[in-house]
Amino acid sequence: ASKDPSQQRVKRWGFGMDEALKDPVGREQFLKFLESEFSSENLRFWLAVEDLKRRPIREVPSRVQEIWQEFLAPGAPSAINLDSKSYDKTTQNVKEPGRYTFEDAQEHIYKLMKSDSYPRFIRSSAYQELLQAKRKRCHERLLHAVLSPRAFV
Repeated sequence: ASKDPSQQRVKRWGFGMDEALKDPVGREQFLKFLESEFSSENLRFWLAVEDLKRRPIREVPSRVQEIWQEFLAPGAPSAINLDSKSYDKTTQNVKEPGRYTFEDAQEHIYKLMKSDSYPRFIRSSAYQELLQAKRKRCHERLLHAVLSPRAFV
């Protein structure tokens, strides 16, 4: 995927949070937006858990501990806000680390981002300006193609 997304790709991010998350540039733009709001910990946690699921099994226990320390342990530097049910279940799961240790917590954070952070991102000037710039560039290319002398050959 290109670092300079097409108008179509940028527009697609507006269809749903999954569209933004599965596009590397969309993910990066969403993260930048959250960083500008000082609220990137939820997405960083979600991405860390996605990464955990793809890790070789021998790396899983240490990675589980890293994620726990970064996002969930008391006094964690990037603490995420979980409901007590998800937190309690995750606390139990950490005792037997696996790729799906954070499943409940990840699902809770996903729903939180989908209902709160993502709509703010789509309404943000950062997203709207990027979409406008892509529309303008697409329009200019079309105009150039139509008015180009080669078009009449």
